[in-house]
Amino acid sequence: MELATFDTLTAAAALRKAGIEEAHAAAIVQTVRSAVTEGVSTKADVAEVKADIGELRAEMKADITEVRSEIAEVRAEVKADIAEVRSEIAEVKADVAQLRTETKADIAELRAETKADIAELRAETKADIAELRAETKADIGEVKADISQLKGDMSALTSRVTAIQWVLGLQFALLLAMAAKMFGIVGGGSP
Repeated sequence: MELATFDTLTAAAALRKAGIEEAHAAAIVQTVRSAVTEGVSTKADVAEVKADIGELRAEMKADITEVRSEIAEVRAEVKADIAEVRSEIAEVKADVAQLRTETKADIAELRAETKADIAELRAETKADIAELRAETKADIGEVKADISQLKGDMSALTSRVTAIQWVLGLQFALLLAMAAKMFGIVGGGSP
């Protein structure tokens, strides 16, 4: 590809015909020429750019291939990690299920033992109450017998006290009589 040509003399003449001063027309033509010629690429420039693009494409393809390989490795690792986590979750679930079963069995065993203990305590308590009732009845019987005996003893004592009172009364009367005889008080006469 050839460089684009720009006819500066024709452009300057056209600008002067349009009424632009020569100095201004020359400056405008120079600015346009620079813009047109500086931005134009040669075939060599384009070939160099194409070669650079080709190299970049090759590098990008290699990078993409490398990235895809790394992604595949990461996917494989993630899949392995997921499988391992799933395996561990399955083990934990199995352990939880076993613990539940063991806990239920332990609870059932404790309930049975507790019921048996309660039944045994009830039986022992009933037996103790029956024994206490029997002992209490026996003690009450003994107390009644003791009270009855005490009543008998009190009655005998009362009789004895009464007898002693009679005896003392008679003895006192005899003493009085003897004292009266001795002192001559009885019968109104002198001794």
